[in-house]
Amino acid sequence: MAGDRPGVLRWLFYAYGGGLPARFAPWVLRDLTGRWWLLRHVLRTFVQCLPTFALLFFPASASTLFLMMFIVLFGAMFMSLSYAEESRKHRLYKHGYLPELVLRRPGSREDDDG
Repeated sequence: MAGDRPGVLRWLFYAYGGGLPARFAPWVLRDLTGRWWLLRHVLRTFVQCLPTFALLFFPASASTLFLMMFIVLFGAMFMSLSYAEESRKHRLYKHGYLPELVLRRPGSREDDDG
């Protein structure tokens, strides 16, 4: 069914890099090739960083806790955005799509010569 969307637990598994069953492949294709794919990629990265908020329970000063969280979030976002395209291609391949064919659709920006 084309309208299948993963539930919350499956989406979390997917956000942390896991593969989804074949019935979710059309959803994965839309997720990774849609207009807002990069924003969704950043959201997945932020969700991966949520456990760092457990740092708030460490016995340290507020400035130290803020600095630790900032370093983790900044580092994760920097690396995530640096390798967003590679991550996108890997997820497409993992779910049964050839990125070379899927990402070169007629009318895409990659096909424009000027």
